Formats: sequence, C-alpha cells, structure tokens
Amino acid sequence: MKHAIVTKSKQALKAFVPSKVIQSRLHKRVFMQFAEKIGMVYFGYVDQRNDEHRLVRGLTVSANHRDDHYCIGDFGGYDVMLVERIDTIHFPGKPTRTHDWIIMTFDLHTKADVPHIFLGLHTHSDTFYAHLFTKFAQLVKVPLESSGAYNQAFTNRYAMYTEPAQLAAAQQLFDHEITKTIADHFGSMTVEITDGSLYLYVEHQRPSIPILEKMIKYGAWLAKTIDDRKQEDF
Repeated sequence: MKHAIVTKSKQALKAFVPSKVIQSRLHKRVFMQFAEKIGMVYFGYVDQRNDEHRLVRGLTVSANHRDDHYCIGDFGGYDVMLVERIDTIHFPGKPTRTHDWIIMTFDLHTKADVPHIFLGLHTHSDTFYAHLFTKFAQLVKVPLESSGAYNQAFTNRYAMYTEPAQLAAAQQLFDHEITKTIADHFGSMTVEITDGSLYLYVEHQRPSIPILEKMIKYGAWLAKTIDDRKQEDF
C-alpha cells in the first residue's frame, strides 16, 4: 500500500515537471555516461559570453545559440570537444527553424593549409542553407556528379561546398575512398573542416551512447586520414 502511494506521488510530481526539463535530464545522463566512459570532463551548460571555456565554433555558431552538456577530453591522440547546441534560425522569406545539434570537434595536427569544406546533407532545410550561404557567401558547390569519381550512395546523400579557389583541393582530399567510407558509416552526420578543426554534426536526434561512440570513432578516423594526407603535401 505504501509503495503504491509513493509510486502515485512520483507520477503526480512528474506530471508537473515540464517535458523540456525531463528531456534535459535524460540528455545530461547520456552525456555524463559517455564522458565517463571515454575519459572526458563534463562541464554542462557554458555561457558563450561569460565562461572561460573554449568556444565550439563552426557553421552553427551564432549570437543566440545555447550550448549544453559541454565536454572536453582526448581520444586517439586528438583533442576533442562535445556539446549539444540549440538555436533558432530566422531568414527573410523562409520558415523559422529551431535546430538541435550534437557537435563533436577534433583539433587537426597538420600544419598544412586545409580548405574550408562542408559536406551537407540534401535533407537540410531551405532555411538552414539560406543562413549558411549568407554567413559563408564564398562557398560554392563542388561538381561531384560530373566528375564520375564518387559513388551514388555518397552523392545521393551529400553535397560538398568549398571556396572557388579550393575546388580541386577539396576533391583531392575527399576522394572516392574517403567519401565511400563516409557514405557507408556516417549515416546522418554532417562534416565541416574549418580553422584547423574537424566538426561532426548530428541534427534532431536524441543523444545516445551509440550515436556518440559512432561520432568519436569515425571522427578520429577522419581526422587522422586528413592529417596523413595533408602531411604528404606539407
């Protein structure tokens, strides 16, 4: 009888807790478990204006975003940062979109110049791409289909963008071999290389240990592959 009363009391209390609070607690648990498993340090919420933590930049950074579940550490010899970022994107003539990203970054080791490259999913919203090309007006689409060097599984899912002067360099770095692995294993991950770092993004997915393990495994693989290839050019 006592157990039933306690159970009903918990259920009643839960009914008064906002769903966003419950969701945040569940996400926190996942990020903390992952950080402990990998050996990262969990900090939680970070204020981009006041905290001394290193800011996770990349294409999703804005003046209004919120970063939660910030973690830092190393994996496979790479400095790694992890965060969940929420931002609402407004663009004239486009629907307002709220985006929820899981972002993982890897500091590249190479001293060679690596062009700004973005591998974007065709499923990203029009609002997302409008915002992207306003922020990075210099990016142009790499003509993957016409080259014949990329398998259909990759081109059906991704488009590649870089600066006009870096078209050949982007295609050389992300060749058939690398993009085939990305098509086979990256699922819905988006990829960006900028300012000496590799960024992996997963959007609108509930965080889980398997998702985070997949990101860190293939992120470290891609970072090492880029370093190895650019070392040959340095």
